[in-house]
Amino acid sequence: MTALLRIPILIVLAALPFLFPARGFAEEPNCAACHETLTTGKRVHAAVTMGCASCHSAGDAAEVPHKITNRNTKGLSARMRDLCYGCHDKKPFMKNTVHGALLLSCTSCHDPHASDHANLLKDDIPRLCLNCHEERLAAQKGKSHVLTGNEACSACHNPHATDTPKLYESGRSAAPREGTPLAAAPSPAKQ
Repeated sequence: MTALLRIPILIVLAALPFLFPARGFAEEPNCAACHETLTTGKRVHAAVTMGCASCHSAGDAAEVPHKITNRNTKGLSARMRDLCYGCHDKKPFMKNTVHGALLLSCTSCHDPHASDHANLLKDDIPRLCLNCHEERLAAQKGKSHVLTGNEACSACHNPHATDTPKLYESGRSAAPREGTPLAAAPSPAKQ
């Protein structure tokens, strides 16, 4: 091929992207247009900044109600715990004594999107803990659980898993301490 013939061919090839632009990637749907409250709070889960599809990949946002294309709740790309372990280290949760709430799901205590409470908790401690444990603690009549000041349950108990009974943090014992019985602490707000 002669050099004179190559020049027009190169010009045409260089102009093709301008004449026929390539189809771009589909824009991610603006989930916040309908689900704005899921991303508002003092603390927003880092996963939210990665985009909704990073966790909810099996949902068709174009259809309302959203069509779910797998068996996972809310169109999650994996079962809840497996999804969370994709970013969070699994090892601290795999110990001899595991908190029953963790066996239900991470969202028993944590909001997966945003929260006004520390660690994306759904409520402050001890109120969050008392949602499930108040009745049992009241039955003990304050004999073994005390609350001194604004101490959190996590001062003695690990909220996820431990190698000690009753989720005691290592170095803690089951011996009661003096103070105000936890059962006498303010009741959680009923919803």
